[in-house]
Amino acid sequence: MARRVREVGPVELNMVPIMNLFLALIPFLLSSAAFFQAAVINASVPALSEGGADDNSEPKKELDKVSLSLQITPEGFVIAASGDQEPEVLQKIGGTIPKKDGKYDYEKLAERCKSIKGTYKKSDTIVILPGKDVLYDTIVKAMDASRERVVDPRLDSREHLFTNAVVSSIL
Repeated sequence: MARRVREVGPVELNMVPIMNLFLALIPFLLSSAAFFQAAVINASVPALSEGGADDNSEPKKELDKVSLSLQITPEGFVIAASGDQEPEVLQKIGGTIPKKDGKYDYEKLAERCKSIKGTYKKSDTIVILPGKDVLYDTIVKAMDASRERVVDPRLDSREHLFTNAVVSSIL
């Protein structure tokens, strides 16, 4: 008995179900993709230096520049200044900003930073010293208040204050 060989023609694949799958899958993947903006806070930590200053050369005094230190305590903000000025002048720059209605007064901090920046225009460094029980949100808001001040909210114009923020701890 002879076997009959059946001729098989070209096979046509039905691509419609696969195309439907991709049509539904692509919008789902695009909608679930992580489209986010990474926010970076420009801050630095203090660095240790090796060796001291050269004894032969005396550093040039800058009387128009101060470095602020902002201590965040449970009672409020404590500002202190360091620089080449006389100690009496540096003591007048500093001060305390108590809490207002149980909350930190960021507006008063921005005003104080503006007045200091107005006197010492080349100043740009503030060292933030948070206490152990201070929330991270408080540190960021204090950093924002000392970094820039909103001049006109309608025009979104801002005035730069102390742009170099250093976060450290109290020793």
